[in-house]
Formats: sequence, C-alpha cells, structure tokens
Amino acid sequence: MKRLIHHSGAPSGAIHRATSGLTRWWSSPTTIPRAAPLMVAILAAAFIVEPALAELPTAVQAGSAASGDYIEIGKQYFKNGLIVLGLIIATLGFIAVAAGGIAKFNEYRIGRAELGDLGVLAVVGAVVLVLMVYLLNEAATIID
Repeated sequence: MKRLIHHSGAPSGAIHRATSGLTRWWSSPTTIPRAAPLMVAILAAAFIVEPALAELPTAVQAGSAASGDYIEIGKQYFKNGLIVLGLIIATLGFIAVAAGGIAKFNEYRIGRAELGDLGVLAVVGAVVLVLMVYLLNEAATIID
C-alpha cells in the first residue's frame, strides 16, 4: 500500500500532481479574463427572464357572506378555523396511535410484550380513530 503522506507531512506525488494543476489553472493570470465573459453570460441568462404576465386570483369569500359584511366573513373564517383544528386533532390522534403501535411492536420484538398485546393495541387504536373521525365529522356538520 502506497503512503499518501510522507513523514514530513508533504503529500505524495500523485495527489500533489492532481491538485497542483488545478491551483495553477485557477491562479493563472489569464484564467480570470478568459472566464469572465462566460460567467457574465451565465448570470445574464439567469437574471434576464420574460415577465410572467400572470394575474393574482381574486380572493374567495368565506362561505356565503355578502361583500362588505365583515362580521359574517369573520364568522365564516372562525368556522373554517375550527374545522382545520379538528383535522389537526385527528392527525395528532393518528400519529399517537401509530407511535404506540410501533413502540408496542418494538417491545414484542425484544420480548417484553406478547403478540396479543400488540393485537389489542391495534384493535383499540382503530376503534378510537374511527370514533374520533366520526365525532369530528359530526362536529364539522354542526359548525356549518
């Protein structure tokens, strides 16, 4: 096996030859003037673009609120916020059941839990998730 670094700390010939060509090219006084037009052309191509000529879409009114009725618009946004909060709660419940299932499977794999424990957690977790989604769906219909 060939040493890459000698006792003196200097690199061996192969590495020195590979890196010295790069440093000679970059530090050459003629490199920068030759590369400058290419760099300017690349930057110009990146920054000169056609205008998008697109318009922003019009804002959608919340629910069936009339234009200018800010109280009703606020109520609609509050209702939509409650529905989003319900979706967040359902997502956190799903993550909690999944994390519990993964932890219980890890315990089963190690030997600290039985397969029946894992099955009970899966069934109870599925029932809890279905019940939670049903109740949040009912709450969403009541809110609207």
